[in-house]
Amino acid sequence: MCYVSEIPGHEGVKRQQMDEIKPIGESYGYVRLALPLMSQYNIPVTPQNYTVWYRYVSGADAELAGVIDELLKSETPFSDETNEALYKRCCRDKDEGELRKIRDDLRNILLTILKEVTELTGQSEEYESFVTRSVDTLTEDASAEEIRTVIGQIIEKTKALGSFGKNIRRKLNETTEALQALREDFERVKTEASADFLTGLANRKAFHDALTEQMDEAISQQKELSLLLVDIDHFKQFNDEYGHLIGDEVLKFVAKKIKEIVRGRDFLARFGGEEFAVILPQTPLEGAQVVAESINRLFAQTTLKAVNTSTTFGKVTVSVGVARYRPGEPPDNLINRADRALYRAKQTGRNRVVTERNS
Repeated sequence: MCYVSEIPGHEGVKRQQMDEIKPIGESYGYVRLALPLMSQYNIPVTPQNYTVWYRYVSGADAELAGVIDELLKSETPFSDETNEALYKRCCRDKDEGELRKIRDDLRNILLTILKEVTELTGQSEEYESFVTRSVDTLTEDASAEEIRTVIGQIIEKTKALGSFGKNIRRKLNETTEALQALREDFERVKTEASADFLTGLANRKAFHDALTEQMDEAISQQKELSLLLVDIDHFKQFNDEYGHLIGDEVLKFVAKKIKEIVRGRDFLARFGGEEFAVILPQTPLEGAQVVAESINRLFAQTTLKAVNTSTTFGKVTVSVGVARYRPGEPPDNLINRADRALYRAKQTGRNRVVTERNS
């Protein structure tokens, strides 16, 4: 996978971003650096992954920095296996208490704010009790959602202390702005963690979540459900001939065109590489085949040209596999049948649609 957006000179970016961060504490600065990098490279915000990237941006582990820099340089995707290997190699064996340290850093950020506010307002007992109860939830494996909730609660409580003198209100405003910025980071990561960085579509994790939800709904409402797997034909050859930058533009073009065809509650995701998935709620196999043929036909009739130079790249065709959900089966079964149909489409000449009935 080739990412269009990159961070040239990571150390320079770190220094620049750190200069822009309000002086609320070094830990806060590292939080603000780690989260955007994780979302850029589609890395799930789990305690283990966050430990790796917190250590990376803090510069606490030269070996880890070297390994990650090499991965970034070679444009290696951060798969689940790669993320696990990074944690095992550079974090778990060195410091079993690292996850607790990360959560403690987040608690220290909030408690530092608590100290500043309570000294000014004199209402230390009630406010301190509230904040301490809130941040105590961060002593476990707090998720991004749980952290977001804690921060939101503290923001609301802090705003409630705003009926004091001018200097106190100014300090409260600064405190609330800092908390708001931290909450916005977590909000953005929550969104971006489910989006493919290149195409803007839902990523594979979001696809699995949506598929599970739609399967449950299909059972409870006794409705049909179908799945399409769409693969760009000969994409590797196209990349080799025209380069990865043009290849990335093709991926974005294909994503855009499929999005124009799917409607309503249909769910489009980038499944991986040059492959896309379309979940079709309340759609039988025959209806899903019609949608698949519309997608296939659109690309078969389209010739790609460069916008600025009018250079013609020829046609980009797609193969599509179609499968219908069988109530009670696990998601992998449905995906595997669609994948077998897609494989059959590839084996029989590409640029065609094959359903599970014909595979």
